[in-house]
Amino acid sequence: MSQTTTSTSKILYADDDHDDHFFLRESISSFGLTAEIVYLSDGDQVICYLERLDQSALPSLIVLDLNMPKRNGKQTLEYLKKQARYAAIPVIILSTSDNRLDQEYCTNRGAVSYLVKPGQFSGYSDIVQAFIPYLQGGF
Repeated sequence: MSQTTTSTSKILYADDDHDDHFFLRESISSFGLTAEIVYLSDGDQVICYLERLDQSALPSLIVLDLNMPKRNGKQTLEYLKKQARYAAIPVIILSTSDNRLDQEYCTNRGAVSYLVKPGQFSGYSDIVQAFIPYLQGGF
């Protein structure tokens, strides 16, 4: 299942929590960010989706939840960073876990940032702001 909006930048967001999809979509919209956003539910879907794309259609940014079914965020991150085709795409981990070991694990394996999901909707504006440096003309 994916939902998209239209623009020059593309964000691929994988999270099995549909409420988090909603919060992120609403925050991006209220922040004024224009980007195509593809929502997927697990790491296996991420890999299948990316494999179907031409190089020119790859996302500007991949955002992964840490705890997803099938292939989790850590496994997906590791896979992406080992593939030459995807290695240069910035990956941000967005998780409820504020565990320092999780953060170190992900950043040591190529995540450009590790962000903890906010407890309130208003906190998502900080999350969206962290995306901006990684988008191509999407703001």
